[in-house]
Amino acid sequence: MAIVALAAVLAGCGTTGAEQGDVAGSTGNARIDKCVELLLSRSASDVNEQEVRAYARDTYCERFERNGWIYDDGALRIAAQDWLDHGGTEECVTGENGEPAQTVPCDPDGGIIDCALLHLVRRAEVRAYVAELQRDGQVQCDDGTPLAELGVP
Repeated sequence: MAIVALAAVLAGCGTTGAEQGDVAGSTGNARIDKCVELLLSRSASDVNEQEVRAYARDTYCERFERNGWIYDDGALRIAAQDWLDHGGTEECVTGENGEPAQTVPCDPDGGIIDCALLHLVRRAEVRAYVAELQRDGQVQCDDGTPLAELGVP
């Protein structure tokens, strides 16, 4: 069930490995493998692990590595969360009451933040990120995780 949640949270935000191109280097591949392990550590085991592993690698971890967003231990840099916050872009689209859509900077909606990747980001970076968001008011995780429990040490 957790992998379904992971896929639902992250769906639509990435591209396939074929679209991204190959990631070269054994150090990069090691970071990608560790990233995949961290992503899967929060997932259910009753799914086709090989398919889920390939999906996590192709859609997220290879992109994150190519952008320099994975530490040697597989933990993610906060830039991966920023990318997710923006749906892979720097802007979001909004429109109300039948008005034409407008492109605007992305902001968390109503103080609820997507915490799926924040579980995999270094704790110090998560705390700085949350503190920045809280300047505009209180925030909470969409999955109910207490903010203090987010991040990897």
